[in-house]
Amino acid sequence: MANNPIKYNADQNRADIWRRNWEVMKPFVHFGFKAMALIGGTLISIIKLLPLLAPQKHEAPKKETRIIKI
Repeated sequence: MANNPIKYNADQNRADIWRRNWEVMKPFVHFGFKAMALIGGTLISIIKLLPLLAPQKHEAPKKETRIIKI
């Protein structure tokens, strides 16, 4: 039957249990690290773009307000 849980054998070495658990969880751990790296790279690129997207506060050139009468 496919739904039988693995029975605990008291004679098994603890290292064997850890190794078997690691083999089962390895794909999930690798996926988690890759997902964190992708999210981190995206956040870094967004932070780099923020100063470029912010409105630039340059002083407008002052217009001459003098009136010249001829």
